[in-house]
Amino acid sequence: SSQIGNIRKFDGFSLLCPTEREARIALGNQDDGIEYIVNSLMRETRTSKMIMKMGPDGFIAYEKSEAGDIVNREHFPALSTNPADVNGAGDSLLAAVSVGLTRGLTLMEASSLACCVTAIAVQNVGNIPVELKEVKKYYDQRV
Repeated sequence: SSQIGNIRKFDGFSLLCPTEREARIALGNQDDGIEYIVNSLMRETRTSKMIMKMGPDGFIAYEKSEAGDIVNREHFPALSTNPADVNGAGDSLLAAVSVGLTRGLTLMEASSLACCVTAIAVQNVGNIPVELKEVKKYYDQRV
């Protein structure tokens, strides 16, 4: 949220999606590396999945095993180099990942989908829905 709430209050959620700034403010930690921040926040909130939004650097998806160890970690770059409007990019990311997860995709598969959806969303000014046909076209042009 752009309101900079305390992400630590979301205890036991299966997916959290903070910005790096939100995570650092919540932990009161501006100095340690992003891996330390993520591990601390995932442990404290007892979440098994986290997407750390990095603004123009894209995002990093993290997933823990049942034992509590991070087993998957993948950086997804921002695919749009010249966005028209980044407002709502995080909402598009979260929506696409959530839909992917509910449809049985792994976190990394859902994150790949979300990377494309977000790239499309930031090319439009305003809150314009991203259609499935747009995602398919975008994907086909890059494969």
